[in-house]
Amino acid sequence: MEVNVIYSDKLSELIQNGEKIQIVDIREEYEIENEGKSNGLHIPMGDLVSRIDELNKTGKVVFHCSSGNRSMNILKFFVMNNLYKENYYSLDGGFKEWAKYI
Repeated sequence: MEVNVIYSDKLSELIQNGEKIQIVDIREEYEIENEGKSNGLHIPMGDLVSRIDELNKTGKVVFHCSSGNRSMNILKFFVMNNLYKENYYSLDGGFKEWAKYI
């Protein structure tokens, strides 16, 4: 099963158009301190499964890490463990790309 990917320019456009989107920052605290905040809900990757009930049931849920690798991997993990939802997306390029738009 393929997982959804979204690009920063498209995400920015959707937000500007008022679409309901939840951004989930899965980076570790030290990464946020070094790279900056994304204004998303911060749930470190290791805590996602135990905090999955905090994710929106409707609207897009966009996961990001620093570069996009871990967010893609967490969605693949969700697929393998029957936790994946069609409204989940991985942000291509992660925070490093998203920072250009916020």
